[in-house]
Amino acid sequence: MPQYQPHQRFTETDRDKIAGRLRDAFADGRLDQPEFNHRLDQLYSVQTYGELEPLVRDLPPVRTYQTPEVVKDTKPTPEPGTFPERKKENQPQHRGGAIGGFTGVVLINVVIWFVVGLASGGHWPHFWPVWLLIPWAIIALGGLGRRR
Repeated sequence: MPQYQPHQRFTETDRDKIAGRLRDAFADGRLDQPEFNHRLDQLYSVQTYGELEPLVRDLPPVRTYQTPEVVKDTKPTPEPGTFPERKKENQPQHRGGAIGGFTGVVLINVVIWFVVGLASGGHWPHFWPVWLLIPWAIIALGGLGRRR
């Protein structure tokens, strides 16, 4: 932040910031209405940093952003190019997720085929669950080559 000299002129942005500080002080009850009006009138008649300083000398410093406590307790970020170690117990297990769900569907269909065959007195219908077994076998065999 540059250090300003008392004889230097300030910008309209600086004037707006000081007006904001005066409004905050008035809203907080630090300034009464006549004092606020007097300082605001002076603010719009002065031109240098040295003339601004007396307007806010007795006011508390500007409130700035404060890091929330939750964030302060976190671990620092790793150095660039390094990767943090992951805990294995926190990683979800994906063992046979697709195979396991599809296996249940295939087994239900095989049981239905079997019950239909028994109910028809041993006249077994065409083994239609084969159409589900083919994709199940492809999924099961495709998962064998994956790394765990």
